[in-house]
Amino acid sequence: MKMGDRYANAVYGSAGLTAFFASLSLQDWGFIIGVAFSMVLGVLTYRLNRREQMKRTRILQAVLDRTRAAPLSATAQKLAELASQAPREL
Repeated sequence: MKMGDRYANAVYGSAGLTAFFASLSLQDWGFIIGVAFSMVLGVLTYRLNRREQMKRTRILQAVLDRTRAAPLSATAQKLAELASQAPREL
């Protein structure tokens, strides 16, 4: 492949890409921006929920660690029993 062919391909490719984006209507742009915004919000919501779940898990683990050192009340025993049955990813 010659050097000139590479430049010609780059020029034609960039012209085609520019023509494609120029052909989009305002409604198309609104849809694209809306989809991108929804994806960003979805990822942020997932991360926020995950962080909150991990925070709750650490709090519960701290409570269980403190109750293991002292004699357990009936409530603490029930809580420890429920925590041992819960899935590990909570």
